[in-house]
Amino acid sequence: MKLLALILAYIVSHLVSKPERFRRFDWFESWSLWIATKMKKSIPELTIVLTIAIPVFLISFVLLSILDSILGSLVISILVLSYCIGPESIKEDVDSGNIRSKLGVRKNANVSILIKKMTQISLQRWFGVFFWYVVLGIVGALIYRLSERLNFYTNDEEKSKQAVVKSMKILNYPVSWMMVVSLAIASDFERIYKKCKAYMNFENISAMDDTFLYEAADFAVENCEVESEDETSIEKVTISVLKRMLLVWLVFVAILVILAV
Repeated sequence: MKLLALILAYIVSHLVSKPERFRRFDWFESWSLWIATKMKKSIPELTIVLTIAIPVFLISFVLLSILDSILGSLVISILVLSYCIGPESIKEDVDSGNIRSKLGVRKNANVSILIKKMTQISLQRWFGVFFWYVVLGIVGALIYRLSERLNFYTNDEEKSKQAVVKSMKILNYPVSWMMVVSLAIASDFERIYKKCKAYMNFENISAMDDTFLYEAADFAVENCEVESEDETSIEKVTISVLKRMLLVWLVFVAILVILAV
C-alpha cells in the first residue's frame, strides 16, 4: 500500500497546477510561535518535541478515526503525502526558468552551487518525506515536514535554533545516505562510491556531516551524464538525475513489498 500511496501522491503533486496553494503551513507557524511563548523558559528540545508531536498526534488520530479501513488508510496516505511534498514543485521552477531565483542562486554563480541547492531542496521536498513515510507511515511524513517548517520559521537569533538544526540533521542524515546509494545505482556506482568513501568514518558519522551527498550529486551531474545533449541546461540535467534517484527508491520499496508478501 505504501508503494501505491507514494506513486499516486507523486502523480497528484504533478497534476495539480500551483500545488503550493494547498500546502499552507500558516497554522503551524502560529502554533509554533504560541507554544514557544508559553514555554520560553523550558528546555529547547522539549519545546521542539511538543511543537511537533502534538499536531502530528492530533492530525493522525483524527484522520485515522474518520477513515478506519484499508482503502481509507490509502486515501489518508495520499492526502498526507500530497500535503507534505513540496511546498512548491521543483519541476515547475526548472521548466519556468525561475529555479535560480527561487533558490537564491546568482546567474553567474558556479554550477556546483546550483546543483547543491537543487539536491538540498529535493531532499527537503521529496526524499525526506518519502523516506520517513516508508519508515513510520503518515506519522513519519508529518514529523519530517513539520520539523523542516519549524527550522524554516525559527530565526537564527532564537536559542532553540541550534536544537532545531540538530533535529533536522538527525532526520536528514539517513536520507542522505539512501540518496547517495540510489545515485550510485542510477549513475556510475564505482565512481560515486570512491567519491563518498572518505566520509565513511566515525568522525563524519558522529557529526552527521552530509557533505558527501552534495559532492556526489555535483560529481554525477558534471561527470557521469555523458549522454546529455550539449544544449541541455544544467538545471534539466540535475532534475533528470534527481528523478532517476527517486525512481530507484520506488523500485526499492517495490522489492520490499514483494519480499514482505
